[in-house]
Amino acid sequence: MIKNFTTNTLRPMMKISEMVSYLKQKNIKFEKMTDVEAENYLRYNNNYYNVTAYKHNFERYFIDGKFVDKFIDLDFAYLKDLSIIDYRTRLVLFKMIIDIEHYLKIRILNLIEDIYKENGYRIVNMYLEKDFNDEKFPKKVHNSILKKVGSEYYHKVFSKYDIDKDKKLENIPVWEFLEIITFGDLVNFYEFFAKEYKLKNEIKNVFILREIVKLRNAVAHNSCVLCDLEKKDNNFTPDFKIVHYLNNCGIGKKTRDNKLSNSRIRQITYTLYMFNKIVTSTGIKLNVTRNINNLFYNRILLHKEYYNNNELLKSIYGYFDKIIKKHYSINIEENSLT
Repeated sequence: MIKNFTTNTLRPMMKISEMVSYLKQKNIKFEKMTDVEAENYLRYNNNYYNVTAYKHNFERYFIDGKFVDKFIDLDFAYLKDLSIIDYRTRLVLFKMIIDIEHYLKIRILNLIEDIYKENGYRIVNMYLEKDFNDEKFPKKVHNSILKKVGSEYYHKVFSKYDIDKDKKLENIPVWEFLEIITFGDLVNFYEFFAKEYKLKNEIKNVFILREIVKLRNAVAHNSCVLCDLEKKDNNFTPDFKIVHYLNNCGIGKKTRDNKLSNSRIRQITYTLYMFNKIVTSTGIKLNVTRNINNLFYNRILLHKEYYNNNELLKSIYGYFDKIIKKHYSINIEENSLT
């Protein structure tokens, strides 16, 4: 039943002409952009919700024992700059993640080829059997496949199988199965496969990949990925592979624990780690490396003076700078926010 809200309980929708004055009440300045330029940006390029999401990366006043919603050094131009950087970052991350997904499929196929029990059907039938009879979420993968079969491309591929919503799917070869499941289901299948054949080194990758799935969902839905970077919302101990990876970058325990306690920073870190570990094409790696360096040492630094007083963003930049210089270097000139 839909609750009957009265107009008194709903916040009125702000007009673009009202947004600038509202932001000024929060001590957000309009010195590097005029009021008119800001209004035009909100009208033609972005929306208020997305742009203002980055304000939480800036310091607020602390009054009477609590933080208030007024900012110490924040110009609207800083928010605009971060929204553009976020967009460029999402493009790079999405490319990296779809490459990780592609090469994970290749990795699974290569592993299966070396298992004498496997014929490319056995593990898929076992997984679909489990999915069909799952107590908590029965037929989750089945239903996902059925939705995709509705498209012309997948219908051609799967028309030879008995696709019926009331029947269990079976005898789908792994090379076709991997192409129709979602990235999240791919990681679940990878875990099931690795546990079935006791592939300990592969099992360790699952927890890393699950974090990348979360980032993939955010990037694919065009959600902001560089907002709320001050949050400490992830206290899980990182895998030893990540600890070793960051140690090699010259990142110690204190910095590691601090940065990985933010979910988004952790997800991006895991993506940087997994990309180089699983992607085998030198051409793809070089292309992504160039994109990362262009983003990190050109676009992000375009207005680096905006962040002179922002210790949070400077420290995050310094953290990723060490990772990129160690694992994604193309002999760039020294240049940083720090």
